[in-house]
Amino acid sequence: MNNLALRAITGILGVGAIIAATVLSPWSFAAIFGIIMLLSLKEFYGLSKQAGRNPYEVWGLSFSLILFAAVFCYFQLGLSTKLFWLLPALFATVFIYPLQSLKTTHALNCTAISVFGVAYIALPLSLIHSVGFLNGSYQYELILGILFLQWANDTGAYFAGKAFGRRKLFEKVSPNKTWEGSIGGLILASVIAYCFYYFFGQLSLTEWLGLGAVTAVFGTIGDLVESLFKRTLAIKDSGSILPGHGGFLDRFDGLLLSLPFTTAYLHLIL
Repeated sequence: MNNLALRAITGILGVGAIIAATVLSPWSFAAIFGIIMLLSLKEFYGLSKQAGRNPYEVWGLSFSLILFAAVFCYFQLGLSTKLFWLLPALFATVFIYPLQSLKTTHALNCTAISVFGVAYIALPLSLIHSVGFLNGSYQYELILGILFLQWANDTGAYFAGKAFGRRKLFEKVSPNKTWEGSIGGLILASVIAYCFYYFFGQLSLTEWLGLGAVTAVFGTIGDLVESLFKRTLAIKDSGSILPGHGGFLDRFDGLLLSLPFTTAYLHLIL
């Protein structure tokens, strides 16, 4: 089986599972994105280990799960905002964590990498709850919209880059990405934005097109950011758990950077 066919099969199965979980209930939605968050964070810490660092993986995964669950419970169960004051205290334990290790030589680097993983992965994916509950109760349309816009941008960029790619976008970081590919991704994202406006409403056509543009631009930059990390470590893929796609970070890198901007955009226009 060639790589494109393997990529397509994995993509269809993965997309189907995410869509089904998102539409089924807020609990299954939280579960699928919680799993994506934990696996992506674990991959990120794995990359840093390849660079000779030892992040505090238990702390990072534990704090990220608590943060993710707390934000979800706030929207779904009305969790008291007073309990959120525990988060800064839990976060501060990362500075105590090095004391339990006998190897303190790289304590500062290990702490920085551990915190960076939370900021890079857990925080953006926790923001997705505010999109699902933007109107007070759980609604999946905007979540699916952001996901489909991101997937459209990735797909459009891939095929447009293959067919028409000439001018390099950021050659030092990712030699295969081109301006033509980025434009193709933006065009396909705009088409999907129109489709969501036509079938779901929720936003005006201008607002959907704006969301598509925000997703495409910052999704592309997010892809470049992860490429920079991989180039720094001299590796091709962040993992191999997804046949034909690499790792979870390879598939969700664009979403990690676009989510803070799409979330801000939606909260500003609505």
